[in-house]
Amino acid sequence: MTALLNLFTNKIVISRLSEVSGNKTAYSTVTSEYVNIQRMSDEKVVNIGGAIGKTFRLYCEEDTDIQKGDKLVDEDGNEYKVIAVATPAELGNFIHKECIINLVK
Repeated sequence: MTALLNLFTNKIVISRLSEVSGNKTAYSTVTSEYVNIQRMSDEKVVNIGGAIGKTFRLYCEEDTDIQKGDKLVDEDGNEYKVIAVATPAELGNFIHKECIINLVK
C-alpha cells in the first residue's frame, strides 16, 4: 500500500467557493494534498464528453476533502476544476478517490 502512496507526487491546493460577506462568494483554500494526476486517453475523454488534451484523472487518498466544483492549483500554476468525484475506488487493497478534472488554465 505504501508503494502506491509514493505515486502521489503532484502537490495541489484545493479551494472551494464559500460565502465571504452577504451574497458575495470567493474561493477559499480548503487544504493542500499530494495526488497523482494522469492525462486521460482520447477515447475515454470522447466517451465522457470532455475536452481532448484538457481532461485528466486525479487519484488521491480516500479521506481527501475534495468535491465537485472545487478549484485545484498545482505547483506549476496549472488550474483545474473538479467535474466528478468517485469514491471509494479499489485497486487491490488500496482504497482511494478518483476524480475527473479539467484543465482551466
